[in-house]
Amino acid sequence: MSQSLSFREIDPSRDPEVCVQFRADSFVESLGSAERFYSAAGEGAQNYLDGLRAKNRDWPGSCVHAWLENAIVGQIEVRRDRTDPARAHVLPYYLRPDTRGRGFGKLLDGYVIELCRAAGVHITTLRVSPTNERAMAFYRKQGWHDRGQDPEHPEVHLMERLIPSA
Repeated sequence: MSQSLSFREIDPSRDPEVCVQFRADSFVESLGSAERFYSAAGEGAQNYLDGLRAKNRDWPGSCVHAWLENAIVGQIEVRRDRTDPARAHVLPYYLRPDTRGRGFGKLLDGYVIELCRAAGVHITTLRVSPTNERAMAFYRKQGWHDRGQDPEHPEVHLMERLIPSA
């Protein structure tokens, strides 16, 4: 891979359509539909965009766009566990379809590891559809462990990863 990504904190005021499109697409990839996303996102996805702002206020750099040259090609959102600051949850690892399979997913994963390590997070989780075989294989290759069906969302599996110390 000769190209690299840069990461910039999401600015929902500047790029609202991209934020919403990428998050909705991540729901379609995982669940086959973005209906659940749109029902929670509020009118004009304002609840979702306000949530991005709040996450970045609470944990700077936790919601970023991945840039390839001058184009936004991906999105990561991470939130800390409300009851245990040593745990975090990755909402989407998202790459535009035309940039998948080029090694950029590993760069997204590396960003999350460094973000969590710097913040003292030791365990991360994420949800993934067991039918998304490509994503499941990618996460396993990166060191994520399948913990089985998520009790809160039975249609997906919960994956967990220990953050290695520096």
